[in-house]
Amino acid sequence: MKKIDLWGNIVIKKGNYFVFHDESIPNKRWFLIGLLFVKDVYINNVLRTLHYYREKENYFGEIHFSKLPKNFDGRWGAKARTARMWLKAYEAILCEQAFFIGLVVDRHSPAYEHKRFSKHYHAYNRFTAMALKAGISWFLVPQDYDEVEITFISDAKDRLSRPDESMIDNFEEYIPYRALLDSFLSWKKGKKYPFIRLNLELEDSKNNDLLQLCDLLLGAIQTAIVGEASRPTKRELGSMIVQWCKDLHNPPWEQEYKLHRKFNLWAFPNHKGEPYNNIPFSLKINDKQLKIF
Repeated sequence: MKKIDLWGNIVIKKGNYFVFHDESIPNKRWFLIGLLFVKDVYINNVLRTLHYYREKENYFGEIHFSKLPKNFDGRWGAKARTARMWLKAYEAILCEQAFFIGLVVDRHSPAYEHKRFSKHYHAYNRFTAMALKAGISWFLVPQDYDEVEITFISDAKDRLSRPDESMIDNFEEYIPYRALLDSFLSWKKGKKYPFIRLNLELEDSKNNDLLQLCDLLLGAIQTAIVGEASRPTKRELGSMIVQWCKDLHNPPWEQEYKLHRKFNLWAFPNHKGEPYNNIPFSLKINDKQLKIF
């Protein structure tokens, strides 16, 4: 239904968001995609918060989950301490202004269509678009936008799925096209969904703390799912993800961390070819361990 103001004019509610993108391919089974949604008016506040914790540790290098040191202590643990403070800040305050959605693709599922994705980047493009649509539906549709302009930022240097130079990867063209198509298809089906304008930019993550935060969240998710990390720093951050997801299985009014519609992790496909959120974490921790974080 169209919204009309007191003078009979049609009111169009518009939103502007930045979406920061990362991917992770830990093994032959799992393929992970993470998207961090931040409204334009909150960008500077989120960046100031992240910078505050950098200053506390006097650490200004790139924070990449795969390169976290073994320990939090001492001079060489500053990177890991900053990463831990970032995740705790996300849990406590940043989740109110930076929404994260993670898609876990199970390529060992009997319903995974290997023939449909003859090249890895075909799957990469399609599932990135799927994660984006899910994030828009989960985070933005409830806010009743008519139109949303998205600046989609992906790491220019760490595209793990970028094919050989002899092949064509149409990621930069496909994602804007698919975002617009998903808007049209949703309208055609009578579903509530905003009109999407998407501009895609490639940026070096070393210059962007929000790309680094997205990498940190996705790396912690990978640790929780695969469970093979031996470094205590990585296992602690992965344990936080397990804790959040366990809490998210409770009704929203009973959740301790209040991450409903702020942090979302789901997987695809199950044996029926459908999405699901009961993800099998390999990182095993008990309730007593959870409480120490």
